[in-house]
Amino acid sequence: MSREEGSFHGKRLHHVGVVVKDIDKAVAHLEALGFGPFMFDDEHKVFAIDFKGELHGKPAQWTTKISNAKMGEVELELLEPYAGDQALKETLDAQGEGLHHIGWLTTDLAGDIERATARGAKVWTSSIVPGQPGFVYFEGSDIGNLAIELREP
Repeated sequence: MSREEGSFHGKRLHHVGVVVKDIDKAVAHLEALGFGPFMFDDEHKVFAIDFKGELHGKPAQWTTKISNAKMGEVELELLEPYAGDQALKETLDAQGEGLHHIGWLTTDLAGDIERATARGAKVWTSSIVPGQPGFVYFEGSDIGNLAIELREP
């Protein structure tokens, strides 16, 4: 297997995801320290998104509040689990606020999931809806409990 086949070589690191209890307080604190500005899009600093997908292989629906700040070429993504069972809430309940995942962009989500699971990665949660950009979180590692997200642009 070549290096390119067995790694994230050629994929673009997109963001670092941090789970928080109160996204408005987190944004205000980080902006006071000089990070940001935090924006979800051109109109909203924070936005709630409804997701349909799977959690631990079972159908799930959830809502997450999200805001982003550019840090060079990479974004700092703040995430507050708002409603429903979701991976973010599991982490918040088990470990508290902090680093949740690193997110990579991919144009071959299905293929990357297949390759990763063939190497032993376990899908934690996903949202793959036809006609919309999909994503998957792989379960956190034993080292640092860091989850990996693959997301379509």
